[in-house]
Amino acid sequence: MRPLAVGIGLFALVGAVRSGWFAEGDTFWQIQTGTEIRHRHTVFLTDTFSWSVAGRAWHPNSWLFDVLLSLAWTGAGPVGLALFTLGCITLVGASVAVTARSLGARVHVTTALLVVPLLLWLSARPQTLTYALLPLVTLLAGRLLNRTGRRRLAGLAGLYLLVTLWVNLHLAALAAVPAVAAGLVLALFTHHRRSGAAAATAAATMAVIVAGCLSSPFGLDVLGSALATRDASTELIPEWAPLWRTAWMAVFTWAGAAVAVGLAIAAWRRRPHEPLLAVVAGASALLLVAGVEAARFSPMALVVAMPAAAVWATDVDWSAGPGRRRVAFLARGTSIGLVVALLALTAVRLPQYGRPAPDSYPADTTVDAVPAGCRLLNEYDDGGYVILRRTADGVRVAMDGRNDVYGAARIADLLELVQGRPGALAELGRDDVRCLLLDPRRPLVEEARRAGWREAAADRNRVLLLSPTSQSD
Repeated sequence: MRPLAVGIGLFALVGAVRSGWFAEGDTFWQIQTGTEIRHRHTVFLTDTFSWSVAGRAWHPNSWLFDVLLSLAWTGAGPVGLALFTLGCITLVGASVAVTARSLGARVHVTTALLVVPLLLWLSARPQTLTYALLPLVTLLAGRLLNRTGRRRLAGLAGLYLLVTLWVNLHLAALAAVPAVAAGLVLALFTHHRRSGAAAATAAATMAVIVAGCLSSPFGLDVLGSALATRDASTELIPEWAPLWRTAWMAVFTWAGAAVAVGLAIAAWRRRPHEPLLAVVAGASALLLVAGVEAARFSPMALVVAMPAAAVWATDVDWSAGPGRRRVAFLARGTSIGLVVALLALTAVRLPQYGRPAPDSYPADTTVDAVPAGCRLLNEYDDGGYVILRRTADGVRVAMDGRNDVYGAARIADLLELVQGRPGALAELGRDDVRCLLLDPRRPLVEEARRAGWREAAADRNRVLLLSPTSQSD
């Protein structure tokens, strides 16, 4: 049980930190989306959150995750959100630990070090459950190569159910199709498993994964939905951008994933007769290559490769020679330092459990000061939190994180409006937008003040201005 305990404990600490660090606006609109799905009993929605695309048909690409998030919030508010986040991230640790144990890994210092590039990707978003399910799907697909008869049928049934669950939690389940296919091809062509039985099992495995990906309310439209989200996000969101123009965090994660994939390949080469290691190495390598074009695949590559990297560490005799002993000592010390740091951060963030990061969002008093029914021009990242707190009384945002709903062109247009392009106030008047909730450093804020807009509330991050028309009303 030690591998499970170490893996679960390490990721639980990360979950404890992230439960008090909500910096992604998607989490908050997803709560409200889950509530709408529960009330309307359908995943096919029309937009009621914004004034800019009001009435547009859309569906969430993580509907089941949104429902679970809504249930957690409805049941216990911020505490429920914090516990839900903790549970999701702990599941990632359990998945990595189970996979590592199945591969025969005993050393977990490597896993502790490799979790660092993954830290900022683990949060209350559906991607976190993707990181939990992807290693398990890869593990089961690799295990099927050695199964026959009823055990193979049971494994295929379990794989189908797992992928079906995953695709309804998050459409990123589609990434399993090329990743597992790459792993199976590597296993078949490098382990002398070109027999008809092995090829048939691999084909059945891929058929089951594809069938699972199609087992959602969206059916054959899952690929179109995923591509629409990608197309609307590539120019706007760092995690969708290619490696050469993404954020430093994504580059750091890709570098960590490259190390993990390299170690996974080294572990496979040391144990050339284990097809499961080949599947893991092939799947993680393909995801790493995909991460060059879209940074969001890098953490997937990392989490798949982590258990195999632990296998590599297990196979090394760290007591052989002063160099290896020194590396082992430094690695253990770094791991202990990481645990201490996570404990300290957990204590520091405790007052913020389940609440948005105060350095990133407007204060609740500022959001609450928006008049009911007002059309609001807001910062992109604030939309989700405003939706959660104020959509019930008719406040409508300009934009939020649902890029597939708005489309890239509309988001770009709204961002230019926030920047205060010439004629912005006149445009807002034509759209009956009477409230601004913006960073006080925006030029549009000063222009609005000169035009008679009144400050209704302010905090260190945002200022709320009301138009002269709204004041006269």
